[in-house]
Amino acid sequence: MNILSLESLRNCTSCQFCGAVCPKNAITIKLNRKGFYRPEVDNKLCIDCSLCVNTCYKYDKQVSITDAQDLDKTQLFAVSAKDSDLLNNTTSGGVADLLAKELILQGYHVVGVIYDFETNRASHKIAVTLDETIGFRGSKYIQPYSFDSLNTLLSNIKEQKYAFFGLPCHIYALSKYLNQHKLRDRCVLIDLFCHGCPSMHVWDKTVKMIKKKLKVEQLDKVNFRSKVYGWGRFAIEAKANGNTYFSTPLHNEFYNLFFSNQVLNDSCTDCQLRSTLAYTDIRLGDFWGKKFKNNRKGISGVSLVTTAGKLLFDSIKEQLVCETQDYNDFLPYQSWMHTYKINNQNRDSLFTLLEDPLISVEAVSKKITNERSFITKIKVLIKHILFCYFYKHSR
Repeated sequence: MNILSLESLRNCTSCQFCGAVCPKNAITIKLNRKGFYRPEVDNKLCIDCSLCVNTCYKYDKQVSITDAQDLDKTQLFAVSAKDSDLLNNTTSGGVADLLAKELILQGYHVVGVIYDFETNRASHKIAVTLDETIGFRGSKYIQPYSFDSLNTLLSNIKEQKYAFFGLPCHIYALSKYLNQHKLRDRCVLIDLFCHGCPSMHVWDKTVKMIKKKLKVEQLDKVNFRSKVYGWGRFAIEAKANGNTYFSTPLHNEFYNLFFSNQVLNDSCTDCQLRSTLAYTDIRLGDFWGKKFKNNRKGISGVSLVTTAGKLLFDSIKEQLVCETQDYNDFLPYQSWMHTYKINNQNRDSLFTLLEDPLISVEAVSKKITNERSFITKIKVLIKHILFCYFYKHSR
């Protein structure tokens, strides 16, 4: 039996680092039945070297959680790009795009997430020019395929400096490995205030629905968080053959399932990594909360953790509208310290529907809606009515 336990394979994170670090190529990364990337181990090739588990969050019993005292050692800013075109074409405040370009100028190869329209998948890719970073714009709310880029980074990190934009689980694994090999100063690590990764089946069914509505075989553009209704409205925008699809707040099947938390990766339920800044240089997210609730253009929250992160941020600061903020106005609106309540019976029935190619995303989303309490349904309806009113009168 190889050193990776069956339980860890079922409940692993989204990082895929175990495959990249394996010296014998004994671990491959594949989508499992539920629509999540999982490692598959070839027992004939595995030599039980422990490199995979030594950088795996699920085997770490001493994850460093960031408490209030540790937070005081970091800096939090609310920022937005001064460039209006950049601000309009990014998910929140545009800071990730500016950081990526600055890193290229400083000689780093930058690893970020792009969207492939042929496969309708997200994946980490390596940018070596400014133009190549444009594909990183916009959040992709699906699990990226990361194995190839991680493998390249690990093979070349001694000769080439890298910057990696990823989820907290990616950053944890990279940080552990780089520190173990005394290479941490060769890499800038930037992660996100993460909610979790939904099953790829949710996105596949959403794409199928959009294609049907647009009467096309392939999409030309996908924006997971269009600002057509304003920042923070979670509107999906897709284009093909000159036609455009927009989800509406009342009919947004993808996010209805995503924010139910019932179809996220198993490891996302009680992930400790979204509640620590111990492994990153900079963490980025949307600055949700009362302070910017009327903002329609986008505000990013930026946590500066290390000296390297602070120096990098200082190099782009003149391109931003920037305000120092208090974590008390920010963290309560993130998934920080949250554990999601999962109804296992409901989760199993949802995955039974998701795994059936003949069941539409509308049908799966309807199941979530029907199971809400009467009070919750009324709250959702009121929220939609208020949105429609304020959207109409703020244009």
